[in-house]
Amino acid sequence: MRTPLPFSALAWTPDLAGALAEASAAIARLDARICASSFGSAWRLRASWTGYATALRLCQVPLEEIDIIAHNCGLRLAGREPPQTMGEPFEAYQPWLVRLTEAEGPHWREDLPFTFDPPESWGEAPALVRALTLLDAWARVDRSAAPWLAFPVILRRIGITKAPLPCLVAGDAGQRFALDPRPALLKRLLKQLSRLASDGLTRLERLEQVSRHGAAAICGERRPGMLAELGRIALARPYLAPRSLAPELGLSISGAGKLLTRAARLGLLVETSGRSTWRSYVTPDVALALGLVPPERGRPRLPPPPSPTLDSVLAAFDAEMEALDRRFGGLGSTKPPVMVIND
Repeated sequence: MRTPLPFSALAWTPDLAGALAEASAAIARLDARICASSFGSAWRLRASWTGYATALRLCQVPLEEIDIIAHNCGLRLAGREPPQTMGEPFEAYQPWLVRLTEAEGPHWREDLPFTFDPPESWGEAPALVRALTLLDAWARVDRSAAPWLAFPVILRRIGITKAPLPCLVAGDAGQRFALDPRPALLKRLLKQLSRLASDGLTRLERLEQVSRHGAAAICGERRPGMLAELGRIALARPYLAPRSLAPELGLSISGAGKLLTRAARLGLLVETSGRSTWRSYVTPDVALALGLVPPERGRPRLPPPPSPTLDSVLAAFDAEMEALDRRFGGLGSTKPPVMVIND
């Protein structure tokens, strides 16, 4: 089969340039937020489910994200049969997760499983196009999920991202056959990356919102008990049941069940089992990804107005600052003095 023209050698058109700018900006926004967010590790766990599901779909494995979540959380969803597939579709997940969390990896060329000779146009191409060129060449020599799963690692090693972003598993089945027009294929990949990055940012905001709601609900309880500890555990283990939670908190199974029921009543968790006993729970953001709760529609709710007590405190503070400004009005001014010349 004839080797197709590499992406780095394509002639640029306004459509391709716009798609590149959009994808680069979306990835940069997500990378900046993940680097600054205290929920980065919890987000990466959830984003890895999305990325792994994308890789399996590109390999024509009939699994969805809900199946990845259920398998890795040990979750059995009511009314959904376990997936029936050939082979071991989940065996690459844990090694990939470990690779994503490496502190420092080698140069992007050091552990490639194939020989890659950069084309002549490599040095002049944008970094994101170089990463897609490498992915394109890898996908033609390896028909497994390895090229798709390696793409977030490539982005980090080339220097496009600072944090591992496992949701950015991108690819197109047409890359393995080289039948589609190359500019159209590159544009599709750039659009796909833009959507994945935007969706990843939305999920991060959802996770932060759920965490803020949980913190507010716990602070509003007179006797919060172990709700705060439960909230911290749920970030790393979003699927919980009384038997798995009890040893974590040193509770009996009955006590853990009561704590989980209380958390569900406060909106910290969502019950998934549909049973009256031996219930299981997931966090609200995972429940939304599983389709167990409907997404919020319409305009976001306005924050509650400040209390009258806070209004009076702020008004007093403003009055004090105004009095200080009048008293020390000329001190510390950066304006040059006005010279008055008498005739």
